[in-house]
Amino acid sequence: MRTSFAIVFLLPSIAFAQPTAAQKKETVNWVTDLQDPNGGFYPNPQDPNTDAAPRPSLRATSSAARVLKYLGADVPNKDKHAAFVLKCYDPKTGGFAEPGGKPDVVLTSIGVMAAAEFGIPHEKYAKAMDYLKENAKTFEDVRIGAAGVEAWGVKDCPFKLDSWFEIAATYGRDTFKGAPGAEQAREAGSLLAFNLRLKPDEKLEPGNQAAVAAPLLTGQRADGGWGKKGEKASDIETTYRVMRALMLLKEKPKDVKELRAFINAHRNKDGGFATKPGDKSSMGGVYYCTVISKWLDEMDAAKK
Repeated sequence: MRTSFAIVFLLPSIAFAQPTAAQKKETVNWVTDLQDPNGGFYPNPQDPNTDAAPRPSLRATSSAARVLKYLGADVPNKDKHAAFVLKCYDPKTGGFAEPGGKPDVVLTSIGVMAAAEFGIPHEKYAKAMDYLKENAKTFEDVRIGAAGVEAWGVKDCPFKLDSWFEIAATYGRDTFKGAPGAEQAREAGSLLAFNLRLKPDEKLEPGNQAAVAAPLLTGQRADGGWGKKGEKASDIETTYRVMRALMLLKEKPKDVKELRAFINAHRNKDGGFATKPGDKSSMGGVYYCTVISKWLDEMDAAKK
């Protein structure tokens, strides 16, 4: 009985711990196994029930590069992957697209981030900022566009920040009004990350920092994550948005243990992560979970 009693109390500490070196290596192997021999990464392992050959994607390639970096691993065949990223660039429009597809704001932002990860010079995709300036029309467009601008270099930001910050302020008027809670966290995180990315040198006053961080901190749900309005369960994409804002604010979530357990629930035996617990591993799931874990590790280190 004494042995069983000890196991009951040891299991939670294992489940909530930081990823082990062995687990990180498993994830690295999962990612590198998804390389296309001609360049680029696949978003998912090949389905054994279909004869369709897997195709590399710009999204997966960008995510793979960052995951490997965050896990302390080198990107193998880097030149081939860089060449694949450039194949996704359309010099006529200045946008990025998936192979055979049409450019859009999201993929252009992802393409810029991928190009930055592979060290591709700006002149190779020189019109990307012009594309974002001309085509980012909504807050969500500019929110994801801000990620590309951050990777390119904020000093060359194509957006008129005053006008966009006015739009963001209007968008966020209800986000920070009233008692903060779970329903506001996604919107507040999206708005804050947008602002902090495009104006990284601006410092919030202590009182303002507490006010804008409140809906993020109190919005954490019992399962450890954050979720969309109207949804009872948390989801990893919303959790990623909120955690990015907390990372930029240098604010630690209230319940790190439950958040790590939430991330761990997305982990599969193959070393990858799913976007929803119980689903198959995907590059998107691996990216979200790896990055959030990395931010938590950095926050833990900063507190020591």
